[in-house]
Amino acid sequence: MLHNSDEYSFSRLEAPFLAPPGLAPRYGNDTEVLVNLHEVLAPTDVPPALDGMYAYALFDRETRQLHSAGDVQGEKSLYVYEDAERVVIASEFRALRALVPGIALDPQALRDYFRTRHLMLFDRSVHRGVRELRPGHLETLDLDTFKWSETRVSRLRDWIEPQRLADNGRRPVESMVDELEGLLAACVREMIPARRYAAVVSGGVDSSLLARHLVTHGDPDLLVAVNHMGKDRISADLAGFERPLGRPIRTLSVDAAGYAAEIARCQQTCGSPLHAHSFVPQSQQCALVRSAGCRVLFGGEGADELFGGYEAYLGAHAPDYRYSPSPYTAHQAPRVAFRKDAPEALQAALAAAWQEALDAYGFVEDGEDRTALAMMYCDAAFQLPAVGLRGADLMSMMWSVETRSVYLRRPLVAFALNLPRSLKADRDGGTPPLLRAKPLLKRLFIRYYGSALLVEKQGFAGFPNEAAAWLGAPEDYLVVPLLGIEPGSLADAWADRPTAWKLINLEYFLRQRVG
Repeated sequence: MLHNSDEYSFSRLEAPFLAPPGLAPRYGNDTEVLVNLHEVLAPTDVPPALDGMYAYALFDRETRQLHSAGDVQGEKSLYVYEDAERVVIASEFRALRALVPGIALDPQALRDYFRTRHLMLFDRSVHRGVRELRPGHLETLDLDTFKWSETRVSRLRDWIEPQRLADNGRRPVESMVDELEGLLAACVREMIPARRYAAVVSGGVDSSLLARHLVTHGDPDLLVAVNHMGKDRISADLAGFERPLGRPIRTLSVDAAGYAAEIARCQQTCGSPLHAHSFVPQSQQCALVRSAGCRVLFGGEGADELFGGYEAYLGAHAPDYRYSPSPYTAHQAPRVAFRKDAPEALQAALAAAWQEALDAYGFVEDGEDRTALAMMYCDAAFQLPAVGLRGADLMSMMWSVETRSVYLRRPLVAFALNLPRSLKADRDGGTPPLLRAKPLLKRLFIRYYGSALLVEKQGFAGFPNEAAAWLGAPEDYLVVPLLGIEPGSLADAWADRPTAWKLINLEYFLRQRVG
């Protein structure tokens, strides 16, 4: 059995399912409980019983079937390599490469990177023959026929309840804030580990709320932040948060050289270009946490997508788009020209994702509200697992640290999915500007820290484009001939900052791969 997880529901599973003699846990770990669950439940009934992050592959000798499953929210992942002779499943690409050396790159997948904000390929990868298990999917391989079947599919939309959403729209705002506070407290208490742990306190709303609950209900051994010197105006001074939290925050200061030096190591762990430039500080943060003797790190992943934290959600959008209007799951025309390009697979996946999101909120009558809720759903269901959660998972595993995101617990995800748009991204002109996005989280933040520490969202700092200083002239990049980039399009591409980062990211990856 291959198992990569952290489950918070196993203690509740033992009594109803694992009482028979021989199934009572001997060792008290989640792997043992997961295996025993397959003794008493059908494979399709196991994933719905779990509450937490997980990805596993389990071989049943009696049926000669291999079952692979991942959590609905996409916190954990599995990579599958298949050729005419073998099937290999691993939680990291470098494990595949160790068993199957010489796996080739897929140039079209790398070209498709220029059509999305971040590297987001759904179940595809940048390597031929390698795919990623989709969130919420249970796939079964019959070892007699070597045929895969999709035996169960769970989606975030399964947790949407039209009546609950309508009822929430009629409740007082402070009542909703009270419910959110209670859910956060309950989930944090369940997730506090018995070993040394740390929490991110970046100065933003999401991590600061978690830190408050962690110091209230637990005793974290370390509070940590990353300051990109000269670019990160919030994390540069966190004294205002240290006072209400009653403990110091250890800040790691990073410059452009330190950022660039970490890129290749992160790419080796990913086995690909970085899905986003936030992977680098995630790695540096986890290295600091590990050096302090902590093995668990609490972060705020998922809050923006689920609770309406991005400016794009505040706009008015009609629903008649082929792709999501969100910049995080939209299809973008590349700013660089290729001699050969076949983006149809990516375009079809982006269109299908947007249609699922629209269908999830098809019962919402107001077209603009439906579109905004669908944008958040699309980002949470597709972009978040492919980008933010991959970074949290892979970069922490690299340092033997486990990342835990409270906002991805099922009770909180279901709570967020059933909020009306006005409680996630309020377009009302009478709402104070700072409270229009993520209003519930921000109102709770003000309860704990006051309004003086609530500042406009900064976005991500870091030094992605500055890393080009160590690569030489773009026209000499290896990526130009590999992808068939028209040299005449490089100047315009380089002038576009996001496209320039993509070229830099790919070039670092190709050079360390060749080297």
